[in-house]
Amino acid sequence: MDFLAPSEPKVVNELEKPWKVLIVDDDPDVHEVTRIAVSGTKFENRPFRLLHALSAHEAKEIIREHDDIAVALVDVVMESDTAGLGLVSWLRDDIGNRFTRLILRTGQPGYAPQTDVIMKFDIDGYAEKAELSRTKLITAIVTALRGYKLVMSLETNRRKLKELNDHFAEIVQQNALSEFASAVLEHFTALIGKPIDCLLCGFETLPEYVGADKANIRVLSARGAHEDKVDLPLDVISSSEIRQTVHQCIETQEVCTGSDGVALPLVTRNGMSGALFMGTSYEDLEETVGSEVVQLFMSNAALGYEKTGLLEHIRNLAYVDRLTGLSTFSGFLEAYYRNTLTASKLLVVHADIQRFRVIVDGIGDEKASGVLKKTGHRLSRTFPDALSIARKEKDEFLILLKGGEDEDIHDVVARIERAFQEPIRLDDTQLMLRPRLGFAPSSGPSDTAELVASQASIALNDVRQNANMSHAVFNPQMQEAAFERLRLASLLTGGEDQTEFSVHYQPIMSAKDESIASFEALMRFRTPGGAFLNTARMIDAAETSGLITEIGAWMFRTSFAEFSEMDGVGDHVTLNVNLSPRQVHAKRIYKDIEDAANNASLPISRLVFEVTEGLFLSNDQVTLDLLHWLRNRGAKVVIDDFGTGYSSLAYLRKLPVDGIKIDRSFIMSMDQDQDALAVVKSVIAVAQALDLKVTAEGVENAAQRQIMQDLNCTQLQGYFYSKPLNTTDLSSFISKAVGPGVAYG
Repeated sequence: MDFLAPSEPKVVNELEKPWKVLIVDDDPDVHEVTRIAVSGTKFENRPFRLLHALSAHEAKEIIREHDDIAVALVDVVMESDTAGLGLVSWLRDDIGNRFTRLILRTGQPGYAPQTDVIMKFDIDGYAEKAELSRTKLITAIVTALRGYKLVMSLETNRRKLKELNDHFAEIVQQNALSEFASAVLEHFTALIGKPIDCLLCGFETLPEYVGADKANIRVLSARGAHEDKVDLPLDVISSSEIRQTVHQCIETQEVCTGSDGVALPLVTRNGMSGALFMGTSYEDLEETVGSEVVQLFMSNAALGYEKTGLLEHIRNLAYVDRLTGLSTFSGFLEAYYRNTLTASKLLVVHADIQRFRVIVDGIGDEKASGVLKKTGHRLSRTFPDALSIARKEKDEFLILLKGGEDEDIHDVVARIERAFQEPIRLDDTQLMLRPRLGFAPSSGPSDTAELVASQASIALNDVRQNANMSHAVFNPQMQEAAFERLRLASLLTGGEDQTEFSVHYQPIMSAKDESIASFEALMRFRTPGGAFLNTARMIDAAETSGLITEIGAWMFRTSFAEFSEMDGVGDHVTLNVNLSPRQVHAKRIYKDIEDAANNASLPISRLVFEVTEGLFLSNDQVTLDLLHWLRNRGAKVVIDDFGTGYSSLAYLRKLPVDGIKIDRSFIMSMDQDQDALAVVKSVIAVAQALDLKVTAEGVENAAQRQIMQDLNCTQLQGYFYSKPLNTTDLSSFISKAVGPGVAYG
């Protein structure tokens, strides 16, 4: 039968890995006949590779060398009557090989093994050599190969299930979604046993909070060709086939195949659907991993995805601001502590939006929320290098940057100014925003996040107190001033040490004839022991603490009532009352003024309201509405401390005001300083051209009085005439002022 043997050995394709079949027989002819019989035979497109042993001893050596022998045809009787059975016992019991399928052959029927031996050693077949024709031999081998394939599949599943069991805890113990997604890909590719392009896609939080649409599906983790797409929307994947397959898988929650691979669904109970895309076919996964293992892995991964998604959602509630998508203050603190490990110096920027409350009143809460959201986006674009950007509360934002030197601060200010040169557009509304900034650099690793953030807040408050500033850098004096404001504010809130309020009045004289034209009502604060407190500092404390509105209402009631009862004061004499920015923006101010005037039976037309230039800086509608309301009722409005703020002379004609009060710093030095005198002359000239009354504050001597009279100033106020007086002393002043031949000075 030599003619049946091929003349040259066939080259086996590496993709067609041969089945290894071991022939164990002490008769060389049996080896040759078996070789010829199975020559050219394939099972599942894989050829046979025969291994030959002439004894049980040789067989053991071959088995030790090859751990993937599929079938062994073993002669029962060789060097001894039980040599074959001894080899089988060694294979199964001694080395624990439960996979190689065994076919026993014998040429001596009397040496057939007993049934219990066949059962014990998991033997697949037994036949006499004379019975094994070529067809029966091939049939026996193929049947054994099917058995081998089955047990190996079961073993593969068992091994992979063990791997799943070992790795599942590692997957589900991840608390961050990114770490979970990375672990899923790592362990699934380990099951496959080779590198493969893959990506895990899904939502970063519960769909009810981000909307279950395609735009919110992101690449949570990736390997291979898509590694650079992690944390980006799925739509950045260049392959439309992959995008479509993943979208379809998430929408249908079923396995979806495409030309580029297969998408396996992550189905959860809370709607956080996801998809694991593998750059291979499902058939290949079944072949290499097994369908049952794939399904079990995806079930476990879905549980992990659900659990991690819930944790991520809880984390987002704590660390992500739902309105803007920026960090919360808690997230900001965490970022600060995380970066102290790598950055030697950090810079905290605390920003807010000037007159944001006015914006809310003007456009409503819903649109104002849109303004905050767009502001957050603009800050994110402006500071891509930020370590964290957080919304602290309302219109307040925190920015964490590396650095803290002067040039870093100047750079931040410049970037903010450029960023907000363009208006915020919201539907048909355009708003120009003016951010205010407070800076606090860390001085070392010992500085806590809370401390540096507090220092930035103190710097921002300093900006709020000074209308001439747009930004400030923290210094210890600011903190001392803040503590002092807090201490003084505590004196306004009640208790045994509550501060006593009173009103003093400073006369304002007509420059023409030096008769009484008005009185300016001024708050005074006194301790229970009788000591007067610094008025400016107490007003500042009241402003900061929010008590100014209540104190202002008291001031209206008291001053209006006392003024209406003053003897010897003609109806032409008016009362000047100061308005603070917080009062102007309080909705109750209309009622406070009307109630106080009605209770005192005082016509509003006898009132003059003094406001600072800073109130007009933002040109907000709330301020303008109040001033128009006052003037429509006959009251007058004047700008106090004119010349120290932003208002230009040309801007005066646009404002709803009736006069100005030149700041005392110019008046007190004009008889000594020609520059100050030039400023005073210019202000009076422009005011007269605009038909505005001019009051000179700080007149302290006759020379200053004469200068102002020569310049046709309207009214004069200062110590030359009188200091602020209580009601008792004021009565004496009034009686003298209206008498004949009064001389001042």
